[in-house]
Amino acid sequence: MLLLPDLFLLVTRLMLDPRVESKHKLYMGAALAYVISPIDLLSTRRFGVVGYLDDLVVVVAALNSIINEIDPQIVTGHWSGTTDLLATIQRVLGQADQLVGAGRLEKILAALGIRRPAPSV
Repeated sequence: MLLLPDLFLLVTRLMLDPRVESKHKLYMGAALAYVISPIDLLSTRRFGVVGYLDDLVVVVAALNSIINEIDPQIVTGHWSGTTDLLATIQRVLGQADQLVGAGRLEKILAALGIRRPAPSV
């Protein structure tokens, strides 16, 4: 969850990058809308810090979808975090069902218009 500020900054930078297609910016916009929306699967009001897990998973899934379709170096060029971004995305997606509950991620992503991506390479 400590990655959320870095991921938020990454998404913001990618949305401003002219090399990123509009459709990818829509995915990221939908993910950000979910993050700032008061309606969450895991409410921070009810679950405290754990309530940010669904936000983390949604942002990571949107980023993975984009990485699979554009040059990954565009994404990693905007990354200011200290961890390996691609490994982090794979790790979070690998644990997504444990973090937010089996099948729930697909419902969230479908509502946002984002397809659940296969893990990136």
